[in-house]
Amino acid sequence: MERKKVSGGLVLFMMLMSMTAGAMCLNKVAPIVPVLTESMGLSGAGQAGLLMSVFVFSGIFLAIPSGVIIAKLGYYKTGIIALAAILAGSVVGALDLGYAVMLGSRIVEGVGLILLMTLGPAAVASSFDDKRRGSAMGLLMCFMAFGQIAMFNLAPRIAEAGAWENVWWFTAAYAVVFLVVWVVALRNLDASLAAAGAPSGTEADAAAGPAKLFSKDVFLNKGVWLIGITLMVYLIAEQGVISFLPTYLAEVRGMDAAAASSIVSIAPLVGIPVGIVAGMVSDKMGSRKKPLGVLMLASAVTYALMPTFPTGVFVVLVVLFGIAVMGIVGLCFSAVAELVPPAQGDMAVALLNTFQWVGIFLSSSLVGLLIEAFGWDVMFYLMVPLAVVGAVCTFVTPKLR
Repeated sequence: MERKKVSGGLVLFMMLMSMTAGAMCLNKVAPIVPVLTESMGLSGAGQAGLLMSVFVFSGIFLAIPSGVIIAKLGYYKTGIIALAAILAGSVVGALDLGYAVMLGSRIVEGVGLILLMTLGPAAVASSFDDKRRGSAMGLLMCFMAFGQIAMFNLAPRIAEAGAWENVWWFTAAYAVVFLVVWVVALRNLDASLAAAGAPSGTEADAAAGPAKLFSKDVFLNKGVWLIGITLMVYLIAEQGVISFLPTYLAEVRGMDAAAASSIVSIAPLVGIPVGIVAGMVSDKMGSRKKPLGVLMLASAVTYALMPTFPTGVFVVLVVLFGIAVMGIVGLCFSAVAELVPPAQGDMAVALLNTFQWVGIFLSSSLVGLLIEAFGWDVMFYLMVPLAVVGAVCTFVTPKLR
């Protein structure tokens, strides 16, 4: 009997919803930091920051090998493992077994997202032709914004209505739903992707040999490293600030906690169209360097304004922040793909993903420690030179148009 093909629309929907599960888990701590600090007896912003950033710790080591894992197991089985990891981490975290166990559960959740972030784009890219692939990938990469919007609005309200543990039970329930749908609806995923030209199983294993996976030319490419540093410093500042901004608005500016989180959620909401427009403008200009460098400088300006911007109109600064920062990731990935030959593209993206996870891991941890050591205002001002370093790295990247 001929296996029924999995449609491109279903693949896109399932990858987007599954990756959003991971994004929700990554972002569920930030809106309820004060509640967690009190309930778990955390010593301060440093411990809270580690609770956020440890989520991506595994990504530092899995960014490159994840392609091999998918090649060995196939898309279908890897997706099941990824969603099961998100589910297991959420359930263990909801049991509130102490800070150390919570850190471990966050790492387990993170493994799920790391695998899905490698699997999802590859599956979607293979499911759509050239005319529709750009639009499909653009929608898929909104997963992080969807996760941020959901948690910044839901997490504080769920915690206020009952207990913070209910936020973890919510993400566990979400993961269960899409794990079941994945198991039932995507049984023929690998066969469908193979028919569309995507390697899977032993075919992918043969295609992903050591020479291709660990290309010396990519590791020695100065431009790839400069764009990687740009992405890393961008994420240290952007993820660190957006993670603690709800706490800052509530504790320093005196806003209601739920209202503060909702205001911060405007940044990723703005980011959904901004990311698409930034890519279109970059294509129109025929340049990655100029828009990427300018946006890095613009983000530096928003950090400089945060300590003194009037509370009553702080939402305006959040909108400007969203415009400045939310198109940068896409430009970095577009830039690095153009700095290497097509055959080295996968390796270049894998190396850039490593920089990405290092940046996110350092973000909340470093920013939390800076808040404890120097206070909120100095922390914001220290993000300015970080963003400027990213702009400089972009402008001096050789062979980047």
